[in-house]
Amino acid sequence: MQYLPSTIWRKGDKDRAAAMIQEIEKMLKTRRIMRSLEKFVGRRLYKGDLRMLQRTI
Repeated sequence: MQYLPSTIWRKGDKDRAAAMIQEIEKMLKTRRIMRSLEKFVGRRLYKGDLRMLQRTI
C-alpha cells in the first residue's frame, strides 16, 4: 500500500493544528454539557438504561 508523501510540519502548522483541536474539543465538551443538562431538565429522552435513571432520581 502506498501512502501519501509526508511533509515536514513547521512550528506554525503545529500551533495552528493544536489551536483547531483545542477549539473542537471545547465545542464537543459544551455539546456534552448541554445534552446532559437537557436530560436533567427533561427535554431530551434518555437512550440508556432506565433502571439506572430511576436509581439516580
